[in-house]
Amino acid sequence: MKIAKVGLIGISGFGSIHLRSIEQLQGKMVDLKAIVATSYEKNKEVIDRLTSRGVEYYQDYRLMLENHKDLDFVAISTPIHLHAPMAIDAMKRGFNVLLEKPPAVTIQDIDAIIETKRKTNRVCSVNFQNTSGKAFRKLLEYIKEGRLGRIKSIVGVGRWKRDESYYQRNAWAGKLVVDGNYVLDGTINNPLAHLLNNELIIAETAQPGGGVPAHVQAELYHGHKIEGEDTACVRIITHGGTEVYFYSTLCNRDEESPFIIIEAEKAKANWWFSNRFKIEYCDGSVEEFDGGKEDLFVNMYVNMVEHLFEGKQLYCPLEITRNFVLASNGAFESSKRIFDIPDEYLEINSENGKICTYIKNIKEIIDEAAESKKLFSEIGVPWGKETEPFDLTNYKKFNMFREK
Repeated sequence: MKIAKVGLIGISGFGSIHLRSIEQLQGKMVDLKAIVATSYEKNKEVIDRLTSRGVEYYQDYRLMLENHKDLDFVAISTPIHLHAPMAIDAMKRGFNVLLEKPPAVTIQDIDAIIETKRKTNRVCSVNFQNTSGKAFRKLLEYIKEGRLGRIKSIVGVGRWKRDESYYQRNAWAGKLVVDGNYVLDGTINNPLAHLLNNELIIAETAQPGGGVPAHVQAELYHGHKIEGEDTACVRIITHGGTEVYFYSTLCNRDEESPFIIIEAEKAKANWWFSNRFKIEYCDGSVEEFDGGKEDLFVNMYVNMVEHLFEGKQLYCPLEITRNFVLASNGAFESSKRIFDIPDEYLEINSENGKICTYIKNIKEIIDEAAESKKLFSEIGVPWGKETEPFDLTNYKKFNMFREK
C-alpha cells in the first residue's frame, strides 16, 4: 500500500491522541510531514522530538498548507469552534480532511462544510472513532441486511463522571459561546457525542433518510457550575418514523460503558462502547459478538488511507454527521436554556484532591427514563423541567445564546 503524507493541525489535548495514532502507523501507512501548534513553549518537548526527525513545525496552519501542497490529507484536532472554518479552508486549498468531532456546532456550519466538499470534490471523514469498532460495523451490516427487521426505537445511555478540573483544562470547556463563536460544549457535542451519532447512523442504515431528525424534544441540565449542559434527555422522531432517545450525564458516581438498545420487529439488540453486541431474536435464538480490544483512533486513520488509495467505504463520512448536528441544534432549541439542578439534589465531594459533583440518584433516574422512553420531567423527577418539541422542517440556522 502507498504511504499517505499527513499534516496534523493541533498536537496538544485531543491532538495528542491523533499524534499517537499517526506514530503507530508511521512508516507503515502514513508519513507525518508537518505539525501545527500555536504555542511552542507548551509543546516544546513533542515539537523538538518530531522536528529532530524531519517533521516541519508551524504555528500557523495556513503556512503549513501553503508549504506542503503534496499532503494526502490533513487531520484537524483543534478547539471545537475552529473545526468548520479550518476544514473549509483546507478543502478550498485542495486538501482532504480527517476532522475531529463534532464536525461543526451549528447546522449552517455543517452545511457550509458539506457544500465546500461538494464544490472542491475533496474527501472529508469525521473522527467519530466509535463508528470503527468491529462490533458496530458488524451490527450495521446486520441492520442493512434486514436481520433485525424494521427498527422501532433506539435508546442510548451514557453515564460518566467528570471532576471540576475537566472544565478548567481549556478556555472553552463547558461553555456555550467563546469569543462570539458557538461551542455548545457538553455531553451532546463532546464526550458523549459518539453515542448520539451512532444512534442516528443506525437509523440511517436501516432506512435511507431514516436518520434525519424531524422533531426533537429535549431537557438540558447542569449540575456543575458551567454554562453548558452536563446532563440531558432527548427524544428524536426521525423522518423515517424511528424514535431515538438519548440519555447522558457527566455527574454519575461511576464511569460506565455507554450502550445502545435497539428494538426492532425481529429482534432486540444491545451494543456497548466496549466493542460488543448481543442480539436476542424473536424466535428465541441469541447471538453475541465481541470485537475485542481495538485502537479505534488508529482504525480511523487506516480507514482514511484505505479510502484514499483503495476506495474503501468511509466509516463516518461528513454528510452522515449532518443528522447529528441537526439533532444537537434541535435539542438546544427545544430546551431553550440549560436548567440548573438545585443544590439539594446534588452531592459535592472532594476525592483525592479533586472536586466531584454528583446528581443524586441519577443512575436510577436514567434507568427509569430509558426503560419507559420518557423525559425526566415526564417521570416526575423533582428538578425536571417541561419543554416543547421543536420542529426541524426547513431548519437552516441556529441562533441562540448570543447577545442580541
